[in-house]
Amino acid sequence: MQNKDFSKQAHNIASMVMQQGNNKPTLSDRIDQWVTHPILGLVIFAFVMWFVFSLSQVWIGPWFSDTLMIGLEAGVNAIATLIESYDVSVFWQGLIIEGILGGFIAVIGFLPLIMVLLFFLQLLEDSGYMARVALVFNHYFSHLGLSGASIIPMYVGTACSIPAILSTKTIKDDRQRKMTIMLTPFVPCGAKLPIIALFLSVFFFGQAYMTVLVYALAIVVIYISGLGLKYIFQHDSAHHMLIIELPEYKQPSILLGFKSMIERAKDFVKNAATIIVLMNGFIWLSANFNFQFNAVESASESILYTLSSPLAFLLIPLGFGFWGFAAAALTGFVAKEEVVGALAVIFVFSVTSDFDVIGVDSARQALMEVGGLTSISALSFLAFNLFTPPCFAAIGAMNTELKSKKWLMFAVGYQLMIGYLVAMIIYQVGTMITTQQLSSSWLISLIIFISSLAGMVLVRQRVLRHG
Repeated sequence: MQNKDFSKQAHNIASMVMQQGNNKPTLSDRIDQWVTHPILGLVIFAFVMWFVFSLSQVWIGPWFSDTLMIGLEAGVNAIATLIESYDVSVFWQGLIIEGILGGFIAVIGFLPLIMVLLFFLQLLEDSGYMARVALVFNHYFSHLGLSGASIIPMYVGTACSIPAILSTKTIKDDRQRKMTIMLTPFVPCGAKLPIIALFLSVFFFGQAYMTVLVYALAIVVIYISGLGLKYIFQHDSAHHMLIIELPEYKQPSILLGFKSMIERAKDFVKNAATIIVLMNGFIWLSANFNFQFNAVESASESILYTLSSPLAFLLIPLGFGFWGFAAAALTGFVAKEEVVGALAVIFVFSVTSDFDVIGVDSARQALMEVGGLTSISALSFLAFNLFTPPCFAAIGAMNTELKSKKWLMFAVGYQLMIGYLVAMIIYQVGTMITTQQLSSSWLISLIIFISSLAGMVLVRQRVLRHG
């Protein structure tokens, strides 16, 4: 009886404060019927991303990049002439021109492409569209034991993984938060854009849909990796509620987009002018000298070759078992942008007399003839650098948020396994499709794949035993 009284009182109060009527849906409501639809929303999202990437990677971005490279090339030629006029030694000429400036320009050459992309992404955010994207992905993330709230750190991760990982503090559920921390670095961040731009420009020039496919691959990798984590840790598969306020659509601010683009570009250049310059200098020195600091005639006698060769052997099933790619991948743990700079220094394709936009022709020639890359192995190398553990700074952020060395080791190990397997599958399956033959490393690849699945089963059993 008492419950009925409470119910009646609640109904009376609600009737006093609530207004009911036949309110007509607003324009935003009608648009959201399409934009937030579980299926159509994905199609619209793919089209929007394709359009944005076409503007940044095919139409507008390359024009700005071409203009920038004319100035950079003139600057490098002026510096080279100045150095020669002072009769500087061959050592210092090589270090400055090939080592420091060569790698620096290889990275900065992609800055216009990145700036245009960041500008349009900011416009999408300001228009209110990205909040709808979170709602669309909530439907799919719920199957992983996550809510759409996890898409927010992942969207932040398109700029940088560090603030994205730190933003997971807002996720209350501990398991969801830890899963989000582990999955967020799979999102291609701003530091990975030069790698994407380099390999897609070199091997898939003018094909903007390939950039969309790379981001689609990232979504698939996140989803499958999430299923793997759910399997290991026995997450509840019940759908989790996402409460999010959808702002009204509005005309985005061009000024805000421009300011955001400039700020992030400044951060990019600052990073390129510090860590990357130092790393490029180290790469050039270690590639041209042995441990006795004597100049070498062959790269096989260099410090860099000695350090990277063991890792190169492990990368054979991925299609790029050349020591130069192993060395470049290692530098990516310092800063992902440095992968491009390291490749430029190792293969010397950035500062040439016929440097065109972003060194497409010279880069293709060097990577294919010297490194032995094909379009399939290039995609494999790209995937390996996108989905293996992030830079050391982001790993430090993971350590801060996970608050456990054990969890950190598991997260880094899991990311390394995922990146390796994705790259291996791309190469092995791609080789079989394009050549109608199995690769020479197919058997060892099969053993690695089965061993990885067995390892996940063992980890799951350990979790079930010890919690």
